Amino acid sequence: MRNYLLTLFILVGISIKGFAQLDPLYNQYLFNQGMINPAYNGAYDVFSATLISRLQWVGIDGAPRTNTLNLSSSIVNNKVGVGLTVLNDNFGVNNNTEIQLSYAYKLSWNDKVLSMGLQTGLLNYNYDYSKVDYEFVDDPIIAGANDNSTQENFGFGLWLMSKTYAVGFSVPRILDVDIEDGMSESTRYRRHYYFSAAYLFDQFIGLKFKPSILVRSVKGTTSLDLNAQFLLNEILWVGASFRNFDSAGLNAQIEINDQFRAGYSFELPINTVELGGFGTHEFMITMDLELLDRHAKSRKYF
Repeated sequence: MRNYLLTLFILVGISIKGFAQLDPLYNQYLFNQGMINPAYNGAYDVFSATLISRLQWVGIDGAPRTNTLNLSSSIVNNKVGVGLTVLNDNFGVNNNTEIQLSYAYKLSWNDKVLSMGLQTGLLNYNYDYSKVDYEFVDDPIIAGANDNSTQENFGFGLWLMSKTYAVGFSVPRILDVDIEDGMSESTRYRRHYYFSAAYLFDQFIGLKFKPSILVRSVKGTTSLDLNAQFLLNEILWVGASFRNFDSAGLNAQIEINDQFRAGYSFELPINTVELGGFGTHEFMITMDLELLDRHAKSRKYF
């Protein structure tokens, strides 16, 4: 079974030359959507640094591994947000890297914040076919081949937040990525559309309760995340999530102190026999600092 899955991942990685890739998946986006929505960067009046590491289907060679660093800050009297996202995504023969810069303008009234964001950056797609294990796959056409391409892209997003709800919409990378290798043209990436919404119930059986959704749409494909979290003792968030009703997970996030938060999630496929025994782990650490005069830390519910 292990060899079958390894072969499958290799073939999928090779076939990506003919089919568009999808954005990496996350679970810990629940408290930091800066990776998928540029308008979120700087939404809170602090400097934030978040590192997320996702290990998918642990135990399988070539399974997806994603590491993401997001830095963001509110500046210009908290009217502007800026952000930097660096992402590395590995899957089979693929090793893809992104660097994105974002800018957001914030409108505030009463307890509401409306942020409009733009981002631009570079995406590097690298395919190393020397990783193919010829004990299972032996094709002289791909033997020793490598493919490397860097493309620019840009995106936009909207983020509306109050004390009790948040709504977001974004297209983080608008341009499709088409590669011409001299013989044929293939699409490596198609634009993704994201819609998110969350609501905070202040008293639900005596606890704070936050249900949320995330819809991700790509040409011909739509995925749905359903999440529910409880806040215990104003320190510990615990919850569960379902993605497309074919994977389920548990997640938690704890406030270590007023500067640091740490999170963990575990997921399992529930409708895939081949992957049913391989779990996905995701780790998150966030640091919030008051670096500027008008910075002020506040509790993050979204």
